[in-house]
Amino acid sequence: MKRFILLLMTLFFSFQAATPAQASSSAFKIAILPDTQIYAQSYPAIFRAQTQWIADNWQAQNIKFVIHEGDITNNNNTAQWQVARDAMRTLDGVVPYSVTPGNHDMGTNGSSDTRNSTLFNTYFPVSDFSGTWTFGGVYPAEPTRYDNNYHTFSAGGTDWLVLSLEFGPRGPVLDWANQVVSSHPNHRVIVATHTYMFYDETRHNTGHSWNPHAYGLASGAGGVNDGEEMWRKFVKLHPNITIVLNGHVLDDGEGHRVSTGDHGNQVYQMLANYQMQTNGGNGYLRLLEIDPVDGTIRATSYSPYLNQYKTDWQNAFLFSNVELGPPSAPILPVLLDNFNDGNLTGWTVVDEGTVSAPSSWSVSSGRATQTSNIHGPTASATANRKGTFSYYNKASALNWNDYSVEAILKSTDNDGIGLMFYYKDPGNYYKVDLDNERNFRKLFKMKNGVETTLATSAGAYAVGTDMTLKAKVRDGKIAVTLNGADLFGTVTDNDLTGGTVAMYCWGSQSCFYEDVQVQPAGSLLTDDFNDGNITGWTVVDEGTISAPSAWSVVRGEVQQTSNIYGPDVASVDHRKGTFAYYNNSGAFSWANYSLSAVLRSTDDDGIGLMFRYQNPNNYYKLDLDKQRNFRRLFKVVNGVETTLRNVAGGYTQGANANLEVKVIGNQIQVFQDGIDIFGGAVTDNSLVTGTVGLYCWGSQNCYFDDVTVNPQ
Repeated sequence: MKRFILLLMTLFFSFQAATPAQASSSAFKIAILPDTQIYAQSYPAIFRAQTQWIADNWQAQNIKFVIHEGDITNNNNTAQWQVARDAMRTLDGVVPYSVTPGNHDMGTNGSSDTRNSTLFNTYFPVSDFSGTWTFGGVYPAEPTRYDNNYHTFSAGGTDWLVLSLEFGPRGPVLDWANQVVSSHPNHRVIVATHTYMFYDETRHNTGHSWNPHAYGLASGAGGVNDGEEMWRKFVKLHPNITIVLNGHVLDDGEGHRVSTGDHGNQVYQMLANYQMQTNGGNGYLRLLEIDPVDGTIRATSYSPYLNQYKTDWQNAFLFSNVELGPPSAPILPVLLDNFNDGNLTGWTVVDEGTVSAPSSWSVSSGRATQTSNIHGPTASATANRKGTFSYYNKASALNWNDYSVEAILKSTDNDGIGLMFYYKDPGNYYKVDLDNERNFRKLFKMKNGVETTLATSAGAYAVGTDMTLKAKVRDGKIAVTLNGADLFGTVTDNDLTGGTVAMYCWGSQSCFYEDVQVQPAGSLLTDDFNDGNITGWTVVDEGTISAPSAWSVVRGEVQQTSNIYGPDVASVDHRKGTFAYYNNSGAFSWANYSLSAVLRSTDDDGIGLMFRYQNPNNYYKLDLDKQRNFRRLFKVVNGVETTLRNVAGGYTQGANANLEVKVIGNQIQVFQDGIDIFGGAVTDNSLVTGTVGLYCWGSQNCYFDDVTVNPQ
C-alpha cells in the first residue's frame, strides 16, 4: 500500500523539501551511516566512499559527529569486520564518531541468537575511543564492551550528548541510559539505536516484523525492548532528549515522527535504512543539518558513491520551530522506579493492619511484591481500612504537588490494591482503593486522621491481569483513570496541598507493582493509546454513506478504517463524517488550551481535529483534505456551520502530520508541522469552552496518536 502511495505522490507536500538553503552561522551537521552490512559483505568500495567523503568534506559541511546505527556487517565474520574497520578508520583523528551493534553484528553468523559481540569489540574496542576528546563512557556493568556508549561535544552554542544503544536494549541498559541522560541535564541528547521507528511512521511495536522480541537474544538476561517500550521506559521521560535515530527496518526503510515527551518537549524520531536498494544502498547516508538560531532540523539523503540526493518526502524534510538551544531544567517532581535494581531502596513500609500482620514486601522479577494477607479492622470493611503501604521516602517528595502518579498493578488475590498520593504522614493522604471481591473503586481523603469518601463507583478489576492506575492532581482537582477509563470524573478537594506517593495493599496476598512514575501534572489530557483502547472517548457517526465508522486501537494508534462520509463525495463544507470526542465531564469546561496530536491518512480525504466541543451542534473543527487541496477552519454554532478560514494545502499522504491548535480567549491559531497555516490568529468568540475530538471524513485509513491538551 505504502509503495503504491509513494508512486502517486507529487513534489508538493507539507514537509518542506530539504533542498540546499542558506543556514545561519550556528548550523552544523551530523552524518548518519545506516546498515552498511551489504557493503561490508560485497561492496567494500561503497563503504569506503561514504567515510572518505565525510573525511574530505567534514569542514566544508561542518560535520561535528558521525553516528553508525548498527548492522555494520551482515554475517558477523572476520572478513566483514575487517572491511568495516578499514572504512571507519578513515575517520580516526578527523571527525569523532560512534558505532553500536545491530542484530547482524551479534550471535552466530549475525543471527542475534545471543548477544555475543566479541568480533564487534575486537574491531571496535573501548580502547579505540576512550582516549578521544568526546568519549563519555560505556555501560559500567560491561566496562570492556563498547556495545552501549556515549559521547559529548559542543556545537551551535549547545552541549550535545550522543547515546548509542545496542539492538533491543536490555532492561538494565535502559536503566543506565536513564541515569546518563539525567546526569547531563544541560546537554541535548541524540539517541542512536538499531531499531526504534517502523516504516509505517509508528514506533517499532508488538506485531511488527523484525521486532527484537522475535530474536533469540530476547531470551537472554535483561530481555529486550522495542521502540515503543524504549519510548515509554526511557525516551519520553527526559526533557533534554531531542532526536532518536535508527535503521534495521525494511520495506521502504523510511519513517519519521514528532512526539511530545512528558515535559512537553518535542522528540524528533527518524528511520533511515537503504540496504534493500541496488548495491546494498548505493552509498546513501543521512545528513542532519541542525540550526539552533533558525530552530530547524533539515534532513537530506546523499550518496557520495553516486553524487546524488534523494528528493522524495521521506528523504528530504524539514522540522521547524525546534527548540535547539541549551535545554530547560527538568520540572520536578519526577520519579520512575521499575524495581529492576531488585530492591525497595527509597521506599518505607508502614503496617497499619493487625490481622495476618506483618506485611511481606520484596522485589521479584522487576516488580515490587506484597504477599501477606494483612488487613483490618475486619474482613468485611469497605472504609477506614487498615492494610499496608510503602511510601517513597525522599525528603523533597513530601513537598510535591500538582502531579500525576501512575503504576502498573496486579493482584492474583481479589481484595484491596491501589495507590496513595499527597501522602504527608499516616494521618494525611489521598488513597485510591480497588476491590474485586467487594466490587468497588473508591477515592478516600485522610485529613488529620479522619477518613472521608470523596468518590465511589461500582466495578472490580481483572484478577491476575496487569492494570494501569493513574491519579492526577492539579489545582485541587483530582482525576483517576484505570486502563485509561475515567473512574470518578473530576473530583474537587483542596484540603491537602502536597506530599509523596505510596503503593497500597489490603487483604491481598499477592499485590504486584511496577513502573511507578510521578510526572508534573502540566497536561489536561495525554493519551498515547498504549492501553489498547479508546476508553474515555465517545464515537459519533454523522455520515450516512459507507456507515458505520470503524474505530479501533492497533499498536498504540487509533485507527478509523471506514469510508463513512456525507452528504456527498464532492462536499467541501457541511461535511458529515465520524468523530470521537474526549468525554471526561471536566473537559467540557476547558477554556484556554493547546491541543496537539499526530495524524496520518493513507487515503487522501478528510482528517482533522475538533476543539471547544460541547455537543454535535456546537464546536470548532479543523479539516484537512489532500484530494480537494484545502485546510479549513469551521465553527458550528447551534447547528449552523460557518467557514472561518480556508487555505490551499492538505497533507502528505502516508506521512505523520503534527497538528497543534492553540485557543486562548477569542484567538485561534493552528500549526501544521510547526508552520502557522493560517498566517496568524483567527478571531472568533462564539464558543468559549469545550472538549476535544478526532475527526475523519471519507478516509478509509485515518490514524491518530499522542493526543495532548495543555492549559494556556
